Amino acid sequence: MTTIGRREYVKLPDLSDLPIEAKVDTGAFRTAIHCIDCNEIDRPEGKILEAHFSFVEGHTLVRHFKVYHQRMVRSSFGENEMRFCVPMTIQIGGKKINSQVTLTDRSDMRYHILIGRKTLYKKFMVDVSRIHVKKYRNNP
Repeated sequence: MTTIGRREYVKLPDLSDLPIEAKVDTGAFRTAIHCIDCNEIDRPEGKILEAHFSFVEGHTLVRHFKVYHQRMVRSSFGENEMRFCVPMTIQIGGKKINSQVTLTDRSDMRYHILIGRKTLYKKFMVDVSRIHVKKYRNNP
């Protein structure tokens, strides 16, 4: 089993090639990704989800998801909220994981990505005494 730290640089190949620092949180069930805004759009071929992401200030990525659903999630503040959930590939080190992630506004949070235990299960062991165990060439 691969060991990672409590903070890691991860890549989201569906969104960007840049590594983004994420908080690894074994107390969180699902992975959450910062999304500025997301809306369902009616199209002749059916509904799609339009999501706006911003991991670098001043740059916004817009992505469309044909496959998505909504689910009730308990936030870190203990409040229930309805979030959109989409399939996304998450790369930690050399390992790519297909995961269901929730989209939420994390602009008030220190890390734009929170990796939950459902993504980590049977793939990684977390050493909370370490950070940035997995490296990418263009890590800061």
